[in-house]
Amino acid sequence: MKPKYSEAFIEQAIVKLLTRGDRTIQSIAQELNVNYYTAKNWLKRPVPAKVAGSATKEKRPQDWSAKEQLNALYKTHGLSGESLNAWCRENGLFAHHLTSWEGAFCAQSQSPSQTD
Repeated sequence: MKPKYSEAFIEQAIVKLLTRGDRTIQSIAQELNVNYYTAKNWLKRPVPAKVAGSATKEKRPQDWSAKEQLNALYKTHGLSGESLNAWCRENGLFAHHLTSWEGAFCAQSQSPSQTD
């Protein structure tokens, strides 16, 4: 079955591919868990205005509220590999966003209470 990628995921991937520096397309494709030829074809697309810097209609990872982040962590708990990447693609995220959100929640829960 051919995986379905959200437009937000594709746009983020294109940005990552265009700003890869000295890294290869193959290494970025592996990191994103995307077929090499799919990534290469995405680079052939005209760069959308959204990628060029204008505002996007889809929510960026930094626009997610704490409640939405926690809900995403709850929904993805126990997912790994392809199923996690598929969920991320459908929601316009990368797995590293979930990891950083989890770290932020854990850091907040470990900070000392200020109710003395």
